[in-house]
Amino acid sequence: MGLTDIDLIKELSDKIKELPENNIREVMDFIEFLKSKKEKTKKGSPEVILKHAGSWRFEKGELDNILQDIQRLREIED
Repeated sequence: MGLTDIDLIKELSDKIKELPENNIREVMDFIEFLKSKKEKTKKGSPEVILKHAGSWRFEKGELDNILQDIQRLREIED
């Protein structure tokens, strides 16, 4: 019979408590790595795109031109 999520978290917690501080930091870094790896698999998803939406800068009318180009390409594909 497999362990439940709660059992796994408890087991992980018990093991982490036995580690020195520098190893705990490595575990935390690895967890962040796994989370970022998961985000990369969602490439193009709304969640990933929205994280960058505020950082984009366009010249006046540039975004409209890009969107029109995308629409033209979609129409050609049909």
